[in-house]
Amino acid sequence: MTIRQFLKFLFHRKSGPLIGSLIFVWVTISLYVDLNTTKDELIPHVGKLVGIDSVITKVKNKPLFKEITKQLRLTLDTESSYFTSITTSNFASITSQIDVGDNVTIYTKYKKLGIFGLKKNNEMSQLTKGNIEIIDYKHYQKTIQKMIFLCGFFSLAFLVWFIVWARPRWSSIQAK
Repeated sequence: MTIRQFLKFLFHRKSGPLIGSLIFVWVTISLYVDLNTTKDELIPHVGKLVGIDSVITKVKNKPLFKEITKQLRLTLDTESSYFTSITTSNFASITSQIDVGDNVTIYTKYKKLGIFGLKKNNEMSQLTKGNIEIIDYKHYQKTIQKMIFLCGFFSLAFLVWFIVWARPRWSSIQAK
């Protein structure tokens, strides 16, 4: 089999399940990286809060309501950029505990393996004010713990689907 035949085999119109499997493998690895990141591996940013903003980033029309995605932006005096937290609910539980002028520590996650990990560079993984944890990284880890098995299952299901579809094509290419 030549390289051209192999590439033609991989990038055929029935290659959708393979692409789906690769996407779910990437998500599974990203969830695994986030799940195994400890608080000691997070990067702390210590400073005084100089700005608290809430910005609407997306409005999705649902049949019975509008889903609004909001982004909380916190700015520290020691950093040039802001830190974000994204949710579809409100930020009252966070903003009620902090004020402009408070000394806080914002923990962000660094990219361990380059493209893996679901959080962005400036997204808050943990927010503390003194000894009070306002945003807890362990809560995020509990929510993704349930998703890792589901994504792994879908990855295997798409891979099996591709193998079942590709077996006749593989046999016909090998026969040539």
